[in-house]
Amino acid sequence: MQNFWCQNPQATADAVRRRWPKSAEHTIFIADEICRGRYLFQDRWEMEPTHTAVDFGAEIAGIDWAAVPFGDPEWLYAMNRHTSFVNLAKAWLYTGDDRYARQFAALLDDWIARVPLTEESAPNTWRSLETGLRCENWLHAAALLAGSGVLTDERRARMDASLTRHGEHLVRSYDTFHKLSNWGILQDNGLYLLGLYLGRQDWCALAARRMDENLHRSVFADGSQWEQSPLYHCEVLHCALNTLHYAQAAGQTLPDRMVENIRRMCAALAKWCKPNGELLLQSDSDTVDARDLLVLGAALLNDADLYACGGGQLWEENLWDLGTETEALWAARPAGKRQTASAALPDSGNYMLRGAHESFVHMHCGCLGSGHGHADLLHIDAGIAGEDVLTDAGRYTYVNDPTRHALKGPAAHNTTRVDGCDFSTCLDSWGYSALAVPVKGEYRFTETADFVSGAHLGYLDKGLFTERKLVFLKQQGVLLVFDRLTGKGTHSFEQSFHFAPGALTLTGQTAHWQGKTAAAVLYCLGGGLTLTAHKAPLAPVYNRLEQTDALTVQRTATNGNWFVTALRLKPDAAAPDMAAELLPVRKLRLQTPLTDAEAQAVRLAVNGQETVVLLCHGEVISEVDLLTAGGYAAYGKAVVFDADHPLGLCLAW
Repeated sequence: MQNFWCQNPQATADAVRRRWPKSAEHTIFIADEICRGRYLFQDRWEMEPTHTAVDFGAEIAGIDWAAVPFGDPEWLYAMNRHTSFVNLAKAWLYTGDDRYARQFAALLDDWIARVPLTEESAPNTWRSLETGLRCENWLHAAALLAGSGVLTDERRARMDASLTRHGEHLVRSYDTFHKLSNWGILQDNGLYLLGLYLGRQDWCALAARRMDENLHRSVFADGSQWEQSPLYHCEVLHCALNTLHYAQAAGQTLPDRMVENIRRMCAALAKWCKPNGELLLQSDSDTVDARDLLVLGAALLNDADLYACGGGQLWEENLWDLGTETEALWAARPAGKRQTASAALPDSGNYMLRGAHESFVHMHCGCLGSGHGHADLLHIDAGIAGEDVLTDAGRYTYVNDPTRHALKGPAAHNTTRVDGCDFSTCLDSWGYSALAVPVKGEYRFTETADFVSGAHLGYLDKGLFTERKLVFLKQQGVLLVFDRLTGKGTHSFEQSFHFAPGALTLTGQTAHWQGKTAAAVLYCLGGGLTLTAHKAPLAPVYNRLEQTDALTVQRTATNGNWFVTALRLKPDAAAPDMAAELLPVRKLRLQTPLTDAEAQAVRLAVNGQETVVLLCHGEVISEVDLLTAGGYAAYGKAVVFDADHPLGLCLAW
C-alpha cells in the first residue's frame, strides 16, 4: 500500500505548530467549527473560499451534502471535496484530541452511507472534478490519522470500497471537455493516486496517459496553462506535481513529455508571480502566495533555481508534502538563482517587467483562454516594495449575475474603451458573444529600460485600431503608457486605472496614491482630458468583495485619439516625486514637426536626473534623417535618452 504524504506526520505537525502557530491555530479553529457542524472553506489553495459559515448543527445526520447556500453551487462542490477531512486530521496531530479523529470517522461513514453515486448526484456531489480531488483528500487524511485508531478494518474496507467506485467513475467520466480543461488534470491525479493505493496499475497507466495528453494540449511552449488564470495554472500544476511526487515515491516513471511540461509550468510560474511570490488577480484568480508550489517543483525536479524562486525554504505545505527531513538536504546545497529579471511568456501574451525596490509591471496581450478568462486585453498591473499599486479587480463569484459580468468586462481592467462599449462582450458566467483578437507586439528587456507593445482588433467595427506601448524605466520605477486609437469619426475614448487599497487624491491631471508604505503618482499628460475618481469593486479572493479607488480618464476626439500616462512607483512616501511633460518631436534635418499620431516624447525628471523617452508610432522617415526631442536625436521607434545614453538606448526599430 502506497504511503501517502509525509513519512513522519507528527514531526511535521510539531514543526508547523512551532513555526507557523497562527496557521496551526486557524486549522484547529476550522476543525472545531466542523465538530460543531459549521463549515467554512478557507484552505490556502481552496479554489472557491467562503467567509460565512453554514451551520448544519452538531448532529451529523443534519448535514445536507447537496446543499447550495447563497445560490452558489461552488459551495456544494467545496463541501464535497472534503478538505474538511484533512483539517480534522491535522488538528488531531496538532492537539492529540481524539474528537477530531472521531469526527472524521463519523463524517466519512455518513457520506459513504448517504451520498451514493446516482444519475442525480453525478453532476453535483459526484461531479468528476470533486471525485478526483476527494480521492486525494481522503488518502491524505487517512495517512495522517493512521495512528488514531479510527480506521478500523471494517471502516477501511468501507472506505476502500467507496474509493473503488470513485475510480470506476473517474475512468468513465472522460470526454472532449476533459482533454483540455483543468478538470482533466485534477480528476486524473485522483485516479492515479487510487491506482497506487488500490494496486490498479491499469488506472495508473490510464491516468498518466490522459494527463500527458492534456498537458501536451493545454500547456503553451512558454509553460503557461491555456486558461490564462494564474490560479488555475497553479491548481493544474499542483495536481501534476502531486502525481509526479507519488510516481517517484512508488518507483514508477511518467512520460518524459509530461515531466517536461511540468518543468515548463514551474518555470512559467516563477516568471508570472509578483516579486513577493503572490499571484496576479488575472482572470479567475485570487491573491495566493505560490512559493510553496515552486519549492515542491524544485524538490521533485532537482532544480536549485526553482528553490530560490520559492524563497529558499520549505513552506508549511512543503513540510506536509515532503517532511521535515527534506530541509536539511536543501540547506546543504549551493544556492540557486532567483527570478529577478524581466521575462515574457510570449505564447500566452503575458509580460512581467521587474525593476528596483521589487517594482514590477505586468501586461497581458494574448488569447482569452477559457471561460475563466477575462476581457483584459492590454491590461496592466503594477506594484513596488511588496505592495500592489494598479490591480485587476478579481473574480468574486461564478454566479451568473451583473457583478460577475462587470468583473469580467474591460471596464474592470486597466485598459482602454471606446464609446462606453466593450471590446469583448460577456454573454454569461462562462461565455462571450464577441471576442477581440489580440495582436502581439514587440518586447525588449535591458538593464536600463524595458519595452512592450500590443494591440487588438476589438473596435474594428467602429473603424478603430487599438494599441498600447509601455516603456518601464527600471531604476527610477517609472512606467510610461502610450495608448493610441487610430481611425475615423468622432468617439469618446477612456482609460481605466484601478488602484490597490490605499488613499487616492486627485489634483488637476495628477493622481497621488498612498498605500501602507508604498506610494505612487500618476500623471495624465496632454489637453482635453476629463479625470473622474470613483469607487470600484475589488475581489482579492472568491466570495469577498471590497471597494477601492479607481480613475477614469476620458477624451472625445475626431479621427483617432491618444493618451500618454506616466506612473511613478515609490517604495515609500519619502521617495521624490517626478516632473513629467510632453515634448514636440521633429525630424532633425529640416526641423519638420511631427503630429501626435506620428511621434511623441516625454521629458521626466526624478531627483534631479533627466530622462527623455521618444516613441515613433509609424513610418515617418523616407530619407536619411533622425528624430529629435528635448535636444536629443536618434533613429528608432522607441528610444530612451539619459546621462548614460546621450545617443539613445533603442528599444524598438
